[in-house]
Order: sequence, then C-alpha cells, then structure tokens
Amino acid sequence: MIYILIIAILLIINFTNGISKIQNKETKNNFEIFIIDNYKIIFGLIFLLFSIFFWQNSCFLLDVDC
Repeated sequence: MIYILIIAILLIINFTNGISKIQNKETKNNFEIFIIDNYKIIFGLIFLLFSIFFWQNSCFLLDVDC
C-alpha cells in the first residue's frame, strides 16, 4: 500500500513541476495553454482512472484472496 502512495506523490510532484515550467515560459503553444487552463480537470481524471484501476485490481495488488 505504501508503494501506491509513493507513486501518487511522485506523480503529483512531477505534474505540478511541469505546470510550473509551462507557466514560466514566455511563449506557449496551444497545447500548453490547454494544459494550464484545464490542469485541475486533467489531474482529476488521472486520479479517477487510477482509483478505478486500483479498485478493480486491489485483490492482486494487495495480495488478498477475494
């Protein structure tokens, strides 16, 4: 279980660092502007997909007999 938390923390750090780098750039393309405007929705969708994946595979990942 601790591995999943570590992976989630690393993903959050990586995502926020990427957003900060994009925001500090002087010239931005359309894709970067889209990411900046919708980063909360994108991160929410990633979290939702990760939660669904973990829920479906929780018996395998936690080594529990279901």
